[in-house]
Amino acid sequence: MKFCFQISRRLAAYCEGEASPDDSARIKAHLNGCARCRERCMQIHQRIDLMRQLPLLDPADQLWTAIARDASAGKRPEPIGEALSGRPWGFSQRLLQRLATIAAALFVMGAALLLAYRSGLAPGDPTGELNLAGYLDLVGAVAAAEPALREFPVAPGFAEASWPEAGATIGFPVIAPEILPGGYKLTAVRLYSFGGLRALQFKYRGEQSALCVFQLPSGSKLSIGEEPSEQCLIGGVYCRRASSQNCMAYRFALGETQFALVMRQTDPGVVDALIQAFIAKARVSQPDPHR
Repeated sequence: MKFCFQISRRLAAYCEGEASPDDSARIKAHLNGCARCRERCMQIHQRIDLMRQLPLLDPADQLWTAIARDASAGKRPEPIGEALSGRPWGFSQRLLQRLATIAAALFVMGAALLLAYRSGLAPGDPTGELNLAGYLDLVGAVAAAEPALREFPVAPGFAEASWPEAGATIGFPVIAPEILPGGYKLTAVRLYSFGGLRALQFKYRGEQSALCVFQLPSGSKLSIGEEPSEQCLIGGVYCRRASSQNCMAYRFALGETQFALVMRQTDPGVVDALIQAFIAKARVSQPDPHR
């Protein structure tokens, strides 16, 4: 068996005619008595004959023309891929080009996602949700300690902002009259910013009481938790009225803006006048498209 192993290592040279005379004699004598090595030798001969029958591909005429032209001009020869115009690239070259294109696309997508995340516009949360359930409970607690409720508290998550700053940050039409019926005057603006959601809280103060108005885009979600609500028609618009301890919340929409009017329990006629004031302000703020 050891001798067969030594012979098998020299069979290729023997079949090619490159073995020495002594090696050829020993291998030939061994093949006469070893069927296994003789079969392997036949397989090697078949492969050699097959390789010799394959045609050799001559290079294209354009290649020699390009080499002669560059040589006469004193240039370095161009790469074969450039000289053989009209011939497709090899498989490895096409694969490298495709991988480079995919890598560039992934890099651009990653940069865009990072920019969107840093600017608060990450996909999956384009608008978000504003839940005022906790705020209504807060108003109820403040009203229990101060029955007059001369000023509404700041909603959690809202920060003080100047009106120009808030106007430049949001992305929806804002309707904020300086004065509302009943002597209510605008005293403060608060801005809410989380993810893709922007919302505003306008605080109004009157001689006897106060109120506040939340505004956010129509595409976002406005909820008040598990507080029971009912639908009603006030000021010519449909509202969702929710009752909490010592306060009321009226949700309605005007165009692309959602509203939540939060105030003490009061006469429906007062609420009607307040909503009409927002409707009138909206008509003035939005020019007639037919003009």
